[in-house]
Amino acid sequence: MAALAILALAGGVAEAKTKVVIGELDWLGSRAIEQVLNQVMTEYLDADVSTIAASQEALYESMNKGDGSVDVVADVWSDHLPAQMKNYVIPGSAETIIFNKTPYEGTEGIFIPKYVADEYGVKSLADLAKPEIAKLFDSDGNGLGELWAGAAGWESTNQTQVRAKSYGFDKTMELTTLDQAVELALLKDAYASKKPIAFYYWTPEWIFAAYELVKLEEPAFTGYTTEGAKGTERYNANGCYTFYQPGERNDWLEASDIKCSQPPTRVYVAHSKELAGRDPKIAQFLTQVKLSTDDVSKWILAMEVDGKPVEQVAKEWIDANKPKIENEWLAGVR
Repeated sequence: MAALAILALAGGVAEAKTKVVIGELDWLGSRAIEQVLNQVMTEYLDADVSTIAASQEALYESMNKGDGSVDVVADVWSDHLPAQMKNYVIPGSAETIIFNKTPYEGTEGIFIPKYVADEYGVKSLADLAKPEIAKLFDSDGNGLGELWAGAAGWESTNQTQVRAKSYGFDKTMELTTLDQAVELALLKDAYASKKPIAFYYWTPEWIFAAYELVKLEEPAFTGYTTEGAKGTERYNANGCYTFYQPGERNDWLEASDIKCSQPPTRVYVAHSKELAGRDPKIAQFLTQVKLSTDDVSKWILAMEVDGKPVEQVAKEWIDANKPKIENEWLAGVR
């Protein structure tokens, strides 16, 4: 017994690992980011990391409480979460949720393959209002080009309908609302045979790692005009972006007018203020994480198309990017 006591004293008392709970979201890009953070915190910062699944609202409420039930949300699409930003993040709020310094950008718009842009000179969304351009996308011979506006019920599908009216291609293009999987199959076939195709999509997604795609140009965003945007940095009564949902008013299509690009969504890694007090080093690491849209698209491709487990995708990326992790993400931490 005396010998055991001496050994214990000689070895010192092991410090307890910091427990970190990551709120798990249900899309692949977030799952990949969560796993990258998990493995880095486990390997470099000796954290005891676990995950918990819940609705987005519940995850942010838990971070706000600061009880350790949720410490991190890895893929916060901030511009889609006005209530959470107002309540927990921006100066003057509870300020209980902290973001990393550099977000990556999520974008959305109407895309075509690069070979179409190069061969036919299609550059802007307004080009689709030209009959000679629209007919390039006419696959059924009815005189109208086809453009996938998104799936039925998506907000973006209604926004594409407004854009068609505003830019004038509602007269030259037929908007379709096929299931997403069907549209992706059409994209694969079109790309293989170098045929024109036009469709709504967003980044990050695996198709941008698999295909060369071009976003059709629009005038620069100058502000949202509706009441719901008042009080935000992107409100402008004279802005270019007026959009109403069908549930907001019966004449939503007539009252809406979109003549500019959708502004990029700033996507952050968030952690609770409580975690920053409990383990400043882990919190510092989380504020220094810097992700890229291209990397997230490649992670989604590896999981969605190549069938790799998320753990393998994260490990392979970490192994290939140790200088970035050690010299940038962990700068001043270890």
